[in-house]
Amino acid sequence: MVKINRSNVDIGIVCSNFQDSITFYRDTLGLPVVEEIRISDEIAIKSGLAPGGFRQVRLKAGDTLIKLMQIQTPPREGTSYFKSGVRWITLFVDDINSVYSNLTTKGVEFLSEPLNPKDAQWVVCAYDPDGILIEFVEP
Repeated sequence: MVKINRSNVDIGIVCSNFQDSITFYRDTLGLPVVEEIRISDEIAIKSGLAPGGFRQVRLKAGDTLIKLMQIQTPPREGTSYFKSGVRWITLFVDDINSVYSNLTTKGVEFLSEPLNPKDAQWVVCAYDPDGILIEFVEP
């Protein structure tokens, strides 16, 4: 068994359009950039992270880091609605109606108005620029 020594995980996203993703996560969602680094060709290739060196911008989402990767030849945006890999990211918020209203005015298109499921107070979803579902939950 692997012993995990942190209560959170970091999420790495290879962006098909890096600027669109930075704009969405930093400017639209308001997640603060905590670090910007360059991963060398040697580390990227030997570790299997990417086919070459890349720029990475790390944004803080609670205790989690969302790590946006800018590689030289980004993959095309997925053509399948439901595909293998990261499907969605859940962000827990205090006031879903404020989030919904604020992000709607910034041009975010939600899949519905906030809904009241059995396992949470409220939930509403939207897509990031690469089609990753962003689920906002008010517990």
